[in-house]
Amino acid sequence: MKRIFPFLIGYLLFVFACSDKTEKSPVDPELRAIADSMQQKYLPDRRVDVFDVEIDEVDGKPVLRGATTLPEAHDELLALARKERPEVLDSILLLPDTALQGRTYGVINLSVADMRVKSGFASEMATQALLGTPVRVLQKGRWYRLQTPDRYISWAESSTFQPMTKEEFNEWIVAPKIVYTDYYGFSYQKPDEKSQTVSDLVYGNILRLEGEEKGFYKVAYPDGRQAFVPKSRVLKMEKWLTSNPLTGESLVKKAFTLMGIPYSWGGTSVKQLDCSGLTKTVFFMHGVILMRDASQQVHTGEPVDISAGYDNLQAGDLMFFGKKTEDGKEKIRHVGFYIGNKEFIHEAGRVKVSSLDSTKTNYDEYNTREFIRAARFIHAVGTPGIWSVADHPWYKVQP
Repeated sequence: MKRIFPFLIGYLLFVFACSDKTEKSPVDPELRAIADSMQQKYLPDRRVDVFDVEIDEVDGKPVLRGATTLPEAHDELLALARKERPEVLDSILLLPDTALQGRTYGVINLSVADMRVKSGFASEMATQALLGTPVRVLQKGRWYRLQTPDRYISWAESSTFQPMTKEEFNEWIVAPKIVYTDYYGFSYQKPDEKSQTVSDLVYGNILRLEGEEKGFYKVAYPDGRQAFVPKSRVLKMEKWLTSNPLTGESLVKKAFTLMGIPYSWGGTSVKQLDCSGLTKTVFFMHGVILMRDASQQVHTGEPVDISAGYDNLQAGDLMFFGKKTEDGKEKIRHVGFYIGNKEFIHEAGRVKVSSLDSTKTNYDEYNTREFIRAARFIHAVGTPGIWSVADHPWYKVQP
């Protein structure tokens, strides 16, 4: 029996595997080619829009399935597909999904919300969003597909944010706010730091201001929870927006306050950072929003000529590291701040300072060899991919 049992298991696995293969419908190559061409045309960066299209066949008819945020891509795809196969059925979901019943706005509800590439805790981390960040709700599944103000699209569990209608969102927007400016701390049930905590807080968290009491601000969370925070650890929103003028020296100074924070893929908060999370966080401390990834940030700002060396670099410039591919394109993998004297501060295992000078003990040979681009941002706010919080449309009343 011990010899027969493994044989039966192997035979059954073989039968089931063969059955799976025979039940799958063939994908129409012409329709697949059309869908791929639409993706290349309308979706140069899949991190900021959605065009997930699959092709099935039901009862002999091809079916386009999936979801997209690009109605023009959907319309052109359907027209070309039906020109090839007039019987094509359209089952593509246009986002935001009407099943959300108008609750297509939201505000992050946790001090730091983890957001992932796919729905589910087992999926790779994509980014993080801070308490008070406005989001757009695109799709509801097991988790929610959200878009943050830097246009990044990822998935978040329902407890991370408060979904809202436009009217509810506008009520939140017009209410007075405070910004938490300490790096770590808590809110409390009473105006007393010995009372029960309501939640943790980190730099950049935004809460609705409800009143003042005994050296505390009374605040409200997006989901309606109320708490108290020490006035000494926050600024009113309008004051925060002008409290850190954007200069190269200020960028470097703020970056140094994050020294030693450990690396975590997808991290964009003072709790944990990746390389572009460091640059994003430092700029957000100045009321400025950057694109999420280094490979996106590299296409923004004012280019700095480094063809003849490092003399054109100024403190606060972003340095981009990577390789040039065989077709002449660049593959950016890392970013940091130039701080002067041929040194840069970056997130690499932890936030630290490295040197471009081979005679220094902190010389970084690997990144020096792959330093291929630099950009200046201090006079570029308002240009594509660089927003001030004060002027970003998602922080304003929605028409």
